[in-house]
Amino acid sequence: IWARGGSMESKHTLKSAFKEVLDYKKKLNWVIVTAKSGKVDLIACGTGLKDLMSNFSQSDMQWGLLGVTGVDDSSSLKSMRMKLVQINWCGSGVKFEERGKMINKQTPLIQKFAGSIACEIKAGDKADIVASDVAYKLFHAQGAHKPTYYDFGDIKVDCKGLSATGNADDDDEDEDFE
Repeated sequence: IWARGGSMESKHTLKSAFKEVLDYKKKLNWVIVTAKSGKVDLIACGTGLKDLMSNFSQSDMQWGLLGVTGVDDSSSLKSMRMKLVQINWCGSGVKFEERGKMINKQTPLIQKFAGSIACEIKAGDKADIVASDVAYKLFHAQGAHKPTYYDFGDIKVDCKGLSATGNADDDDEDEDFE
C-alpha cells in the first residue's frame, strides 16, 4: 500500500512509515491509518502537527500516530526520547451508528498494531488537537525524566509552564489515597 503524502510525496508502506515515526532521527513523524477492513491500512504520512491535522477527513474514522520528541537540553548532554501519541479521529460526517465500530472493533486493532502509546487524544475537529495540550499530557505521563521541550516536527512546546497544576484535563488532581 502506498500512502498519499502529507506535505511530501510518499512511497512508504505502513511498516516502513511507522518504523520512521518511531525513530526521532528521521524526518517523518506521523501516519494516519484506518482499520475498516479488519486490518490496519496506511492513508497518509508526513511531518509536523499542522500537516497531520490537515490530512484528517471529516467523513472518516481514522487514527493518527504521531511521534513527538521529548528533548532535554538542560544538561551537558542533549537527551532525546520519542513518545507516541495516538489520535482517535472521528470526523463530524461519520454516522452515529458507525461510531460504535470505532470503539469496539477498530481501536483495539490500532492499539495492537501501535504498541506502547504515551497518550491518547480523542478528536473530531482540528481544534481538539492543540500542541500545548498534547505536551501537557505527555509531560504528566512521564516518569522522573522531564524534557526541556517537546518537538512536534513543526512546533516546539517549552515544558517550563507544563508542571503547573489546575489544568482542566488533569484527571489526577488532588486524589487522596488512604
